[in-house]
Amino acid sequence: MRRILQILLPILVVGGGVYGATWLVINRKAVKPKAQERYRPRVQRVMVKLEDYRPLIRSQGTVVSRMKTELSAEVTGRVVSMSPKLVVGGLFDAGDELLRIDPKDYELAQRQALAGIDTARAGITNALAQMSSARSQMAQAEARIFREEAEAAAALSEWRLLGRTGEPPALLARVPQLKEARAGLDSAKALLNAAKAKRHSDFAELNAARAAEEMAATNVVRCIMRAPFNGRVAARHVGLGQVVSPTGMLAQLQSIDLAEVRLALPLKEFDFLEMENVFRGGVDMVDGPIVRLSPSHGRGSEWAGRIVRSLGEVDSGTRMMSVVAQIKDPYLQKDVPALSFGMFVTAEISGRSLKNVAVLPRNVLRDESTVHVLADGKLHERKVRVAWSTREVIVIEEGLQMGEQVCLTAVDAFVEGMEVILTEGAIDE
Repeated sequence: MRRILQILLPILVVGGGVYGATWLVINRKAVKPKAQERYRPRVQRVMVKLEDYRPLIRSQGTVVSRMKTELSAEVTGRVVSMSPKLVVGGLFDAGDELLRIDPKDYELAQRQALAGIDTARAGITNALAQMSSARSQMAQAEARIFREEAEAAAALSEWRLLGRTGEPPALLARVPQLKEARAGLDSAKALLNAAKAKRHSDFAELNAARAAEEMAATNVVRCIMRAPFNGRVAARHVGLGQVVSPTGMLAQLQSIDLAEVRLALPLKEFDFLEMENVFRGGVDMVDGPIVRLSPSHGRGSEWAGRIVRSLGEVDSGTRMMSVVAQIKDPYLQKDVPALSFGMFVTAEISGRSLKNVAVLPRNVLRDESTVHVLADGKLHERKVRVAWSTREVIVIEEGLQMGEQVCLTAVDAFVEGMEVILTEGAIDE
């Protein structure tokens, strides 16, 4: 029995398989081929409109004072008073008294110089009197010489009328009297010259005394130290009662009429600034591009200023150039808090206007310079020139016409001229 099963079982399995295959062949259904539809992706599009666009150039920088100076004394002395504004962070106006040095030594020097002026003037007066006396003596000596010469001539005539020969006696010829008169004249001339020399010396002493008085008066004024501009105290290194000298720094002052922010920009963005000779730097511009500053830590107040110059030098490390923005009255603006020195701010610079450009969402761009244009339900590749781009938009100046449709959706396996399905909710801009 077992032998029979071993023979019949394979035969039954094979026979069943043949039967099943025969039945499947007889009862098979005819397969009708179905045409495969071409792949058409769903896309959105945006309409092209040509318009004017003014880019915003963004940068960051630190607010600093336009001018910083070190306050130092011009005279030596002890500090006797200090302004309450002379504290770190204190604000002051131009001309405010910040510090006073004891002026007693310089006032004494001024009085001594005034006394020297009076002495010199008295000496000049005395010299003038001596000169007048000397001239009077000279006139008297000259008159006596004339008189003695006249008497000598008369005596000589009388001598000859008497028939006498030879030279008359010296006393008769008035020789001693003439010598005495001429000696008196020489003495008067010497006195006059001495008086003139004394007057010259007294004039020199007068000028020296006047210079000393002027210097002393200047030093008295210098004892009062006043603010040279509207500013802020950045640091103070002096105290009441301290002896100061011109060699020491008393305080560090910052001007608050203008604040400056240095903003580093890529070279390619300089073409979009409305500045002449931006690579030269130099004199500040009056009507440079507008810049708006805001705190870098988040939203808050906003300050307006202008770009006034560039530094005129490209940084060799970053290949960037810096421009300088100025903001008027950073500590005194109305309705906004103070723009404090040292604050790190974000800047938006208003660039030059771009004419007749297409402003499109950033995601229409393919391969940096290509977009897909939709026409008659088909996509076509188009090369464009991008003038400006941000994270949100691109600005195309060449390659698109008004009214054209640009594909917003990124298409996988793009083929030139491929058909697409325009979905609802397309964007018209």
